[in-house]
Amino acid sequence: MTQLVLRNIKNKELKKNSPKARQDMKLSFSKLAADRDKQALQGKPALQARHTANNNYNNRKELYEESGNYLNQVFNAVKNSKSFDLEPGIQILQKMAAGVHPRDELFILAIHLDDRFKYVIHHSINVAIYALKMADDLGFDHTSKIELSMAALLHDLGMAVIPDKILYKQEELCRQEIDILRNLPNDSYKILRSFGAGFAYLAETAAQVYERIDGTGYPQGLKGEEIHEYAQIIGLLNTYEALIHSRPQRDKVTHFTAVKEVINTCKHRFQRKHLKSLLSIFTVFPIHSYVRLNSNAIGRVIETYADQPMRPKPQILYDSQLRSVLTERIVVLPDNPLLNIVDSVNLK
Repeated sequence: MTQLVLRNIKNKELKKNSPKARQDMKLSFSKLAADRDKQALQGKPALQARHTANNNYNNRKELYEESGNYLNQVFNAVKNSKSFDLEPGIQILQKMAAGVHPRDELFILAIHLDDRFKYVIHHSINVAIYALKMADDLGFDHTSKIELSMAALLHDLGMAVIPDKILYKQEELCRQEIDILRNLPNDSYKILRSFGAGFAYLAETAAQVYERIDGTGYPQGLKGEEIHEYAQIIGLLNTYEALIHSRPQRDKVTHFTAVKEVINTCKHRFQRKHLKSLLSIFTVFPIHSYVRLNSNAIGRVIETYADQPMRPKPQILYDSQLRSVLTERIVVLPDNPLLNIVDSVNLK
């Protein structure tokens, strides 16, 4: 490679140490390196796939960070009684919704990223990402999908006017503090109604997110179709997201526990089709969750099957004696009838 570059330089009769020679050498090396990488990717499908997957992960991860920056700006504007623009948020959600992502790194990030002291922002981002998934599953058109996810992104905007000492309190809240939090829907409504009739769905949804179809919700105790469908969906996603992520005063629960909690306590509070969609999207043991088999081995789920939600494909990390497994061992549960999952676990 070096000889090639030097020969090219000599043929052009350039002095070895001249600025132009050094620049030509630098450019030649860059081109050769680029050609080498291109040939390697073209010649190795697995490397090409890994390269594409890494780019996809980084790009989708950037969208999460971008939405966090946008929400922080919005919250700061509300805290300082200033206006803010909806368009940047809509554009971010448009990018999130674009393309087909069978193994969506953004969705996986929204399931597993857990920072109890950033939950105010992360919670809204996560629910917005979940809303995009559910909109697809329910067959929403593109406009409705973006509206639903935008309503999800801003549904708890009233948190911007609640003191941090309440939002991030690690001890049990007192009655007065609970009442302040229960006024959240009204605070969010007052902020969002300023955007007028064209975005009335944002204010209406925020006001109704904590209502339940059986009338047990708040602040108005609405029932059934009195509640906007966006609010019904976001209310369910809001509940699930809160269970699988930590808060300042409590730890998260496993996804399996969260599913059981939703089914046991919320089956009359949400529409059946929305509950069915939730289970279809997340499954009982989502990708990257940890499970314990009846052999006592512990594995990480690397693939799920829609027709067999209780029998995913885990990669075994610890054997039955809880010793680290040093070689790759993958169990396809549908092909192994003697093995089954007995519990999900949280690994720090």
